[in-house]
Amino acid sequence: MQIGIVVLGHGSRAVVDEANEVLLELSNMIKANNGFQLLETAFMNPESGRPGLEEAVYKLIGSGAKKIIVAPVFISNGIHMQKDIPVMIEQLKAKYEVEIKCAAHMGADAKIAEIVSERIREVV
Repeated sequence: MQIGIVVLGHGSRAVVDEANEVLLELSNMIKANNGFQLLETAFMNPESGRPGLEEAVYKLIGSGAKKIIVAPVFISNGIHMQKDIPVMIEQLKAKYEVEIKCAAHMGADAKIAEIVSERIREVV
């Protein structure tokens, strides 16, 4: 079964598009490190000027994905994770008749703590 991955981030307004490049770079790393053939990046912020979740799902389905996993790049379990993303996923499942699952948010992970600690050490 062809599995498509959507790396989903918040995104910034188009006038600060360089901030959106970070999510694109992260997506490329995820794709390269895991060998995912079908991977798209999506942005929650409609002012980002970048593709949203529906555009990414549509593109993956067009590329042959039969199942889609949304991988949110969110640290906390805020309103996007609790409400917005689940509602969007349910709408997309009904519209495209495809299986879509959402991975958990990143949370207070030791790997994230180590990255923050490294950044602190860089300026000490």
